[in-house]
Amino acid sequence: MALAVAVGAAACNEITFEGGGPISLTLAVDKTTAAKGQDVTFTYAATGELIEGVTLDFGDGVADPAFTLGAQSASGRFVHAYSAAGTFRAVGVAYDSRQGPDSVQVVIQVTEG
Repeated sequence: MALAVAVGAAACNEITFEGGGPISLTLAVDKTTAAKGQDVTFTYAATGELIEGVTLDFGDGVADPAFTLGAQSASGRFVHAYSAAGTFRAVGVAYDSRQGPDSVQVVIQVTEG
């Protein structure tokens, strides 16, 4: 979406504002099976109109936020080590103040090592 605005008495200046697209979040991990205590790296990318933040709930009672302060796109990573063996559903959520949330999830299997 683009919006053209004419500025000035003779309308000789034009400024184009590119609006963000629909809210979208992708989440990738460097491994889906890890040993207890081993780092797992989660990489995210979000696009939208006014993304306020991305939160990743690792599924073990721990969650980390990343604040983006109204960006149209954001990317980054979270690193987490699980302290217990088991199957964990990690859920990422991007919050867009105009469009609401988008979420994705990934399952991590943690072994005793």
